[in-house]
Amino acid sequence: MSKIKHVGLVLLVLSTHLSWSQTLTQSNLPIVVINTTSEIPDEPKITGFMGIIDNGTSAPNLVTDSYSEYNGRIGIETRGNSTQDFAKKTYSVELRTEDDQDRSVNLFGMGREEDWILHAMVIDKSQLRIPMSFDFFRFMGYYASKWRYVELILNGEYRGLYLFTERIKRDDDRVDIARLDSDDNSGDAVTGGYILRIDWLFDDPEGFVSDFESQEGTEMLFQWYYPRAENITSQQRNYIQNWMRDFESALFSETYINAKGFRYDHYIDVASFADFFLINEISKNADGYKLSTFLHKERDSDGGRLHAGPIWDFDQTYGVSLVCSNNDFTGWTYLQNQEGCGDLESMPLWWRRLIDDPNFYALVRNRWTLFRSGFLSDEAIDNWITENVSLISEPIARNFQRWNNFLGESIWFEPEPIPEDYDAEISALRSWIRSRTNWMDAQLRRDMITSVVDNQDFEKVSVYPNPSSESFVIAGAENSILQIMDTRGSEIYKTNINAMEHVVNTTDIPAGIYILRISKASGIMSMKVMVE
Repeated sequence: MSKIKHVGLVLLVLSTHLSWSQTLTQSNLPIVVINTTSEIPDEPKITGFMGIIDNGTSAPNLVTDSYSEYNGRIGIETRGNSTQDFAKKTYSVELRTEDDQDRSVNLFGMGREEDWILHAMVIDKSQLRIPMSFDFFRFMGYYASKWRYVELILNGEYRGLYLFTERIKRDDDRVDIARLDSDDNSGDAVTGGYILRIDWLFDDPEGFVSDFESQEGTEMLFQWYYPRAENITSQQRNYIQNWMRDFESALFSETYINAKGFRYDHYIDVASFADFFLINEISKNADGYKLSTFLHKERDSDGGRLHAGPIWDFDQTYGVSLVCSNNDFTGWTYLQNQEGCGDLESMPLWWRRLIDDPNFYALVRNRWTLFRSGFLSDEAIDNWITENVSLISEPIARNFQRWNNFLGESIWFEPEPIPEDYDAEISALRSWIRSRTNWMDAQLRRDMITSVVDNQDFEKVSVYPNPSSESFVIAGAENSILQIMDTRGSEIYKTNINAMEHVVNTTDIPAGIYILRISKASGIMSMKVMVE
């Protein structure tokens, strides 16, 4: 930028810094101030200035306070697909030095990075659905984008309540997998880490085609995300394509075992897939399996498994939309068989196949039971909503004064009746979630101690005592393979059973719920066992 343009930008910043009080004087949330010399495009990013006022425990934050959290140059562009037409825009922000180089800063204690997002959350009038989903997935034990509510002033104009959040990236503080450089082309180095994306196809994205079709019956494309298409080497491309081919050939085989002799759960972190399924199902996320969907693979020396997530797009969830019958609290969204379901050309058939596996289904049910006794209990969900509604009570009022056409009117594909005010929005959200969790309880809280397969080879199998404090006896399971997994799908015990009875000592196994799996040539059975 020339010195003349730089001076002009500074003068604009100073003049607008003195005029905000006409619309916003103070907030209990951080205040983000952005100024640019031209309209912000979809792409590429243009240069601007950003200051963040955050006094922490000394809040409120006054618009006349100094910039305490950030004060410097940025690159900025609008982002989004179907939400680009809204007046309240979502923005991608890149922190920059004075000579326009990337600048990593630890903002709000989220870790050092240069790339951030200001999410408008326009479709969701509650302004809760995305951060709530991020928190739930984090409570399950995974990385999800960290976030803070902020209020935004853009070029001297108050723009309302925003979610300041992390962009999905490979990073020690974000998706913590190994870095892949251009010379990581063999041995353990080429095995990870990778991030793949399943998303829109209209921009001709680059990636590789699966050997198995999408739900639409068309080619299923896995898109490059990390490394980016222009950076990934041919050796890395070949490795991850072949690795995914091995995984999918196991998943879609009749026995769940591929020609190399490996079962599909050799390749994936099964618990992450079960929990990814649950977070998308409790929210009935119409886009959750086919758009803005991410997968990441560790390096072999770090475990080598494919993980589902991080999660991302959760604005069209928890009953807010008619798309794919999100408003209907019944039905499984992974089936994509309800009214209004589209984009099936990017919908993998993995989830149907996984749920058909009694072992995976048993894990899903056990994880649901565990979560419903904790952070997904009715009380815990209500408390999360109450706490965050209280946090944004004043900013949300300003937000809807600024965007006065949002409340009580249709701006998307909302079901009728449309809540007339914010209190009604929150009431509708609470009611829908309670109905959805009750429906899922009825589907998933069944007897998990009985066999989930119908096979004569397993008719005489019995496990006793159950619960156990010292040992299990497995009877009638000769000529089989016995495995015991914890509720995250990690194997803690495996052996061949050759006798009529086999004893498993449980004195060294921590108390809890486990999945016992018995595999024979004719099939597999699973059951829940408990160690006291």
